[in-house]
Amino acid sequence: MKIFKISFLACVFAASVFGASEVYYIRAYGEFGKELADMATKQANEKNEKIQVFIDEDPRKYKDNRIVKIGVDRKGRYSASLGKELYEKQCMSCHGENADKRPYGSTALKNLSAQDIEDSIISYRSDTEFGKGGRLLMQTQAKIVNNQDLGAIIAYLKGKDALSEQEELKNKPVSTEKKQGSYLR
Repeated sequence: MKIFKISFLACVFAASVFGASEVYYIRAYGEFGKELADMATKQANEKNEKIQVFIDEDPRKYKDNRIVKIGVDRKGRYSASLGKELYEKQCMSCHGENADKRPYGSTALKNLSAQDIEDSIISYRSDTEFGKGGRLLMQTQAKIVNNQDLGAIIAYLKGKDALSEQEELKNKPVSTEKKQGSYLR
């Protein structure tokens, strides 16, 4: 009985120390938003508290409503600030701070398009022969990163609208001028 009481008190103590209290979301725009974020960050540092500031949008707001969820949603609004956080945790050690490193001789991420990055991650997930020397590491990483996180990382690396812009370009007809007129190819 004494062990039960001690265990119970330890659990209550752990829950109160490690349990998350209320979380507040504040939406502020422009210079005021920047000042508010700086103030909150400074205050958190002084009190040794943890804080997350999302500059572009709340990353938990977006919900993928597609029926077949293969790859990144082209119409999704992904958070570039969340993508930065994910990139720094999961990708930066190999690919570098500016995405300019070439691990195992691969192409630097800064030289790939948003579509190429997405295609590579999907290939690492599904094809055991895809990639070069670091493929075992990348296969593991590709399975850890879900499509929403991948969209956020691409938004950080290539811009928030990189995938939707590529979708628009892909569907436009290309014409070639000829002597008789313009033909679609």
